[in-house]
Amino acid sequence: MERLRILSLLAVCAMVGCRQGAVSASEGELLVQPPAVDFGRTWLGHRGTAKLSLQNTARGGIDVTLELSAPFDAQGSLHLGGGERLEVELGVTGTELGLATGNLMVSANGTTQRVPLRAEVTAPPECPARDCRTVRFNPVTGGCDESLEADGAACGVDNVCIFEGTCAAGVCVGRSRDCSDADACTTDACDPSAGCVHEAVTCPSSERVCEVAVCSPGTGCGFAAAGDGASCGANDCVTAEVCIAGQCVSRPAPDGSQCAPATSCRAPGLCQSQRCELPPARQLQPSWRYSPPPGFTLAFLGAVDDFGNLYATETAPFVQNANEPGGASPGTAAPFEDRLVLPSPTNLVSLSPTGAVRFRVQVTTECSSCITGLWFSIDSAGHRLFVNAKGTTHAFSTDDGHELWSTVPTNGLPSYDLRADGGAAFYTSAPLLVGTDGVGVPVIEGNGDHHSYVQVFDRTNGAFRWQFHRKGHFYGTGVAPGGELWTSSANCWAVAGEMARLDGAGQPQAVKFVQWIPSIYGAGFSVGTANGHLQLLDSALNLTTDLTALTGAGPGAQPLLSGQQLVLFDGASRSLHSVDLTTGTQAFTYDRVQGSAPDFELLRGGGVGWTSHLPDAGVLGAVNGRGEEVLQCPLATTVNSATAIIRGRAYLQAGEAIVAYDVPGLDVEPSGWVTRHGSLQRGYGAR
Repeated sequence: MERLRILSLLAVCAMVGCRQGAVSASEGELLVQPPAVDFGRTWLGHRGTAKLSLQNTARGGIDVTLELSAPFDAQGSLHLGGGERLEVELGVTGTELGLATGNLMVSANGTTQRVPLRAEVTAPPECPARDCRTVRFNPVTGGCDESLEADGAACGVDNVCIFEGTCAAGVCVGRSRDCSDADACTTDACDPSAGCVHEAVTCPSSERVCEVAVCSPGTGCGFAAAGDGASCGANDCVTAEVCIAGQCVSRPAPDGSQCAPATSCRAPGLCQSQRCELPPARQLQPSWRYSPPPGFTLAFLGAVDDFGNLYATETAPFVQNANEPGGASPGTAAPFEDRLVLPSPTNLVSLSPTGAVRFRVQVTTECSSCITGLWFSIDSAGHRLFVNAKGTTHAFSTDDGHELWSTVPTNGLPSYDLRADGGAAFYTSAPLLVGTDGVGVPVIEGNGDHHSYVQVFDRTNGAFRWQFHRKGHFYGTGVAPGGELWTSSANCWAVAGEMARLDGAGQPQAVKFVQWIPSIYGAGFSVGTANGHLQLLDSALNLTTDLTALTGAGPGAQPLLSGQQLVLFDGASRSLHSVDLTTGTQAFTYDRVQGSAPDFELLRGGGVGWTSHLPDAGVLGAVNGRGEEVLQCPLATTVNSATAIIRGRAYLQAGEAIVAYDVPGLDVEPSGWVTRHGSLQRGYGAR
């Protein structure tokens, strides 16, 4: 019976002629793909495009008409031969921000098919004009394209700091404006738009309690005797330590004497009936606030150069899904009408100390990890900034943001332990300023069996300089004052690691196996954890001092270091311990750190500043080199970033904004491991 059915089918085919492939003798068979078109992100005023596939599945030719309305456009009519397939370009030119929707009506042989259209119209980023460079927005990449103007072209029209400027290799050169005011008490600079700027010098505090910092326009910073009666120590409202004839002496404390200094957010405390009456602290108000462009996520990790300029990143989201906040889950697909797959640029933005945008340049695109921020290393003297993004190391000018060079630090490195898909597994860490002219990039290769490298490049041109390689993985890699590279390496199963100290040219100075987890680096020594205690490792890589026993701070205490001053924060007791490593004595202990997750910074004169969390708010605090509270100010905003205190101003991220607070007299310590990540400029490097 089955055989008869097959023979019958063959007979039918013989009579009517079976189709070859997809071509039919019938009319009106037009295949349209995809059934809906999503243009994704398009830019206001710029035409975006998408492709539509039309295939005539009939043997005879057909005429096709395309009908749609603005802001969408397409070719109006076309002819398809038998079996012909054609890709048609669809366009959209948005004139209003937001979601643009419409329908494309595709008609052939009396049959019409509807194709839904959708586009997200977004404002393009600013492409600010720059001397000696032609800058144009590129709607394809979503970034700004630059080209150099010809050498000799006039420039500097909008730059009041340059006279008779001409272009040379993309840089405007000419006679510089002289902004010297012959006043040693000001720092003189020239702002291209505002002209000469004179900022008051912050003079360092004296180590003598009855001396005060003064500044003379002719000679600069110096010291003078404090006025009689000035506080030089504690005042418990019974006995006060005051300056008399330049000496700190004890005197009975009268009512009305100052027992606590005034701060940015509180009037001074005064003695009343032998008690110190402190007025309530008022909320500290921001001096300025900066928010990123709409649609971008801001990340500020505390990077500030020597001139007080800030550096942060702004990243547009990868996927925006109306039904799922934060985007569709990896590997899933949202319905067409709820899904927008958008390009994701990451920009480097720099702000002046007053909050003005100095420049904004694109670093990379489609970098999902960039949304949490990128670690910068800043060479202030060389006016350069270094950053890793998607496996590439970039160098940018800190003057105007233009890219100086880029390199892929994993090029030429062998792969010993491939991923499951057969690809190489490389992981890079923050760039390090090594020696006087090198920038090093730590690289770890492998999934479980690791090899580690530090690839060192020339800061000026990105040329490869030297390499340090070890079997196993790095941990605790950092740079000490003077540019020495310190790193520890170990296989995953190893009990002890190999500690190595190299000079700026890559030559090993000491190598030793030691059971030790490094944290920070000083001049010729390191502080870290060994045998459950915080300990000091010397330049010969020998454990020398048990800091836990010396200070009483717990083994998990957070260390900071400048010269021989070690400051530890003991989270268990919420106390700060300042220790002189030369003498082994404690300079002060302070146990009134408020809030949770404090972020600390060493200040000039031996003080410490910090920010921490309070419920739905924050706090900004500081003590001086004697452990006396300088301020403890409540903030109206939360704190969700590293804090940078420099030149009398504190910067932090609060939500989706960078916020600045005035803190007169406070400035970062100019040398040492002054934050938990090193310095304000260097990821895991001493200042």
